[in-house]
Amino acid sequence: MNADGSNQTNLSNNPAADIIPDWSSDGTKIAFSSNRDGNFEIYVMNADGSNQVRFTTNPDEEDVNLNWCTTGDKIVFTSQVPGSENTDVYVMDAVDNDGDGNGDNLILLANNAAHDNQPHWSPDCSKIAFVSQRDDGVGEIYVMDAVDSDGDGNGDNLIRFTTNPAADQSPAWSPDQNRIAFYSARDGNFEIYVMDAVDNDGDGNGDNLIRLTNNSAHDIHPDWQP
Repeated sequence: MNADGSNQTNLSNNPAADIIPDWSSDGTKIAFSSNRDGNFEIYVMNADGSNQVRFTTNPDEEDVNLNWCTTGDKIVFTSQVPGSENTDVYVMDAVDNDGDGNGDNLILLANNAAHDNQPHWSPDCSKIAFVSQRDDGVGEIYVMDAVDSDGDGNGDNLIRFTTNPAADQSPAWSPDQNRIAFYSARDGNFEIYVMDAVDNDGDGNGDNLIRLTNNSAHDIHPDWQP
């Protein structure tokens, strides 16, 4: 739709669930997740809804929570065996040159027994912020490099950026890469917060935490103006 809400257009038009759309950096394509083939897989289509192409072929897992790198060449997403307590983060190229139904150069970047989800690229696509239940079973925000140089199935230089008994969710980088917005239930219900993307005092939290909403309703899923 237009930014004022007008001209709402159905782009995917499928009886299955088509969810979590995200634009390519040049605005010509949209990636999304759909269960049209029996389970949730990643698809890419042109911005007008044409040429819908499947980019993951994984019948035993649900591929969702996608985010397109701002440089346009990679997509991060999560994959989960239905009903399991484990969700992992993967990165793939936004091309399928060999036509096997999968993005090229698939890499596992969060190999942990807990849920790792809601990944979001830094603006320069060098890092990925994500949510993990690995340390508290609820969900904290972590940042890792978008490479696995030692081949252990985890992104390099993992840093925890929230330490709170409530759930912290849906990290989103600012365009200047200096801050991360997220939502948290730490004050009784879900509100929007922002913090610096550094932890200079080493307390396990991003510096200069600020609460941006104060409402009795749930405020969730923040995203930055470009």
